Amino acid sequence: MWLVVAILLLMATPLVIAIIRANELFVLTIRRGKTRLVRGRLPPRLLADVDDVVRDVVRARLHCLNEGGRPTLYAEGTLSPAEKQRLRNLIGTWSVAQIRSGTRS
Repeated sequence: MWLVVAILLLMATPLVIAIIRANELFVLTIRRGKTRLVRGRLPPRLLADVDDVVRDVVRARLHCLNEGGRPTLYAEGTLSPAEKQRLRNLIGTWSVAQIRSGTRS
């Protein structure tokens, strides 16, 4: 009985992850001012603009989700409130379709 439950959980794990990430547009990590695309797509111009904002950031992680048809940014790490607001303002100028049309790095 437990074996069957364990097998079903293992088989369902990829589906659960896909459902959770369905609204995710991209994930970025910042280490010592260097930005790296972890998942998703991002237009090069948007990435360059993000780089300008996070130039002095030591460590951070940015998640951009499609919420209600608009990109919404969630930031964690050593970002100041002003940097977080600049990033939210920057992301807000882009549509979900524009972000999804970006490239994978």
